[in-house]
Amino acid sequence: MIGNANISARRIPRQHRSRQTVEAVLAAVPLVVKRHGIASITTNRIAEVAGVSIGSLYQYFPDKRSVFSALHERHVGDVRNILERNIAAHKSSSFSELVVDLVEELVDLHSIETELHQLVSASVNEGPEHFRRALRAAFERAIAQCGSGNINRVLFVLPSLVEGVVHGVTLSPFTSREAKGEAMKATLAYLSVHPELGR
Repeated sequence: MIGNANISARRIPRQHRSRQTVEAVLAAVPLVVKRHGIASITTNRIAEVAGVSIGSLYQYFPDKRSVFSALHERHVGDVRNILERNIAAHKSSSFSELVVDLVEELVDLHSIETELHQLVSASVNEGPEHFRRALRAAFERAIAQCGSGNINRVLFVLPSLVEGVVHGVTLSPFTSREAKGEAMKATLAYLSVHPELGR
C-alpha cells in the first residue's frame, strides 16, 4: 500500500533524543504483537515495551491510530525505495527481469509481520489504488524504451496484477516461500504473453 494516509496531528521529532523515542515506539509495535498478540496493542503496552513513559509517547503520538499512521508512512517509504532502486538497477536489463526482481522484493516486504500490516492498512483506511498508481508510474518509466505497441494493455493489467499478488501475501495461508512462488508464477505467466518485453 502506498499513498498519503489520513494522519492524526503529531509533533515532529527534531532532536536526536526525540527521534530515538519515536524509533523506539515504532520498533515496539511488532514486538507487542509477537509477545502479546495483535489484540493487545495499546499505547500503554507500546510505551512499556519501548521503554519510554506514556507521557513521552503522547508527545509524538496522540493516540494509537497515529502510531499506525507512522508505521504506514514508513511502509510507503520502503515501497518507494524498492521501486526506485529496482528501476535504477535495471536500466540495461529487460522489462521482465525488472518486474520479476521487483515482485520478489515487494513480496518479501509484505511477508514480514503480515497480521500487523493488515491492521495498519485497515487503520489508515487507504485502499490499494495508490500502490497501483505507483506501480504503473514505475512500469511506465521502465517500459517506455521498449517501444511496445501493447504498452497501454500492459499498463492496464500489470499494476493491478502485481498489487493483487503482493497484498495477497498478507492474507495467504501459505508460507512466505510458497506465497512468493505463487506470486512469481502469476507474474511470469502474464509476462510470457508479451515476449516483446523480454528484450
